[in-house]
Formats: sequence, structure tokens, C-alpha cells
Amino acid sequence: MEVDGNPPKRLTQLEFRLLYTLMVHRGQVLPTETLTESVWGYTGEGSRELVRGLVSRLRAKIETDPHNPRRVLTVPGVGYMLALRE
Repeated sequence: MEVDGNPPKRLTQLEFRLLYTLMVHRGQVLPTETLTESVWGYTGEGSRELVRGLVSRLRAKIETDPHNPRRVLTVPGVGYMLALRE
């Protein structure tokens, strides 16, 4: 199914887990540590760079303009959230 006139994109397992986690907690800010645990299964602080890279790849696939995201939002110093509305 096309979304916004764009052909469908395949997500990797990690991208899907990230999107699923954000969708389940839509509108809530999820700390990087929570995302690391949900997506990779690691406990502890995890790697901010690892999460940042995965978020960037996901945005490239689901955002109309990945450099000005409207769906997956960054909350500086805290984590990420899926917007309630676009």
C-alpha cells in the first residue's frame, strides 16, 4: 500500500522494533535506555549513537522530509517519541 503517494518501504527487524516500540508508547517520550532495551534487548545505558543511527535510518524511510521530522521526534537530552499527529 502506498503512503503519501510513495511506494512502500521495507523495514529491517531493528527498524520495525523501534517503530513498534514508539507506536505502542505513542505521544510518550522514551529515553534512549528504554529504546535500547526494547529494540536490542540490552539493559543499562546502551549506546546513544546506536539509537541515533537507527532513528535516522527509520526517519529516512517513513518521514516525508527526514531532516525536518514530523513523526519521530527528538526530545533533546531525553529520548524520542512518535508524534500524536503529523
